[in-house]
Amino acid sequence: MDQLLTKGNFRKGNDIFTTNDVYVGNYGDSNMYDQVFWLRLILNKATETKQTKRIRRKCSNFSVAIKMAEITEEVETLYSEYLAIMKFDGYPSCKDCIPELNNEIAAFDTYMIEVRNSDQLIGVGFFDKGQKALMSVLHFYHPNYNKFSIGKYLMLLTKDFSEVHQMDFVYPGYFFIGLSKMDYKIFPQQDAIEVYLPVEEIWEPLSNYTKIQLEEYFFKKIMVIDFENSEVNEQLDATEDIETSQEF
Repeated sequence: MDQLLTKGNFRKGNDIFTTNDVYVGNYGDSNMYDQVFWLRLILNKATETKQTKRIRRKCSNFSVAIKMAEITEEVETLYSEYLAIMKFDGYPSCKDCIPELNNEIAAFDTYMIEVRNSDQLIGVGFFDKGQKALMSVLHFYHPNYNKFSIGKYLMLLTKDFSEVHQMDFVYPGYFFIGLSKMDYKIFPQQDAIEVYLPVEEIWEPLSNYTKIQLEEYFFKKIMVIDFENSEVNEQLDATEDIETSQEF
């Protein structure tokens, strides 16, 4: 798993995949896609900030358990409550996201984080454990606890587990260039986040790039579209058409 993650791959169901764009909806009769780039957190560069300390204080009265993953009715109920208020497409159920779990068919070694307020389950995070890296799979929480930043708290708990087990990286997945809904994955701090450049097959500090620069990278290097030359070519074609028509 670790080697595949370093090449910009990620879990999808019980398989591994990669992509450079993701379907985000329809506009008229056209399917709309947004460019995506894969991220990873460098654990030895991640430090506590005012924001992370504030989130830990807000959640300090909740209990936390980390264990081998299981998908129960209680977990699925919480996920359905979360999915109902989210403004993006998600898997219909946890089972659809993680079809095989810690059995002979499962391709991944999957753990889960449970956050509870007394007996009530209010947050769940699934992640896959590799040799020196963790891959975040699915995080969700009860809508009534939105003010506690449970999603980010789950990210901090994932980071804590990684550090205890002397990991090097946490892979949170991709973020969008045109949309902001996945920008939370830059948490806990942008200076500790790297972005994968698929053409060169290297990881670079995310702080070196703006979203505009990554969008230019997508079109010029991934799609191999040079808009400047395209405009010149269109002008030349138009000139040739005019000259041809004048000959007749």
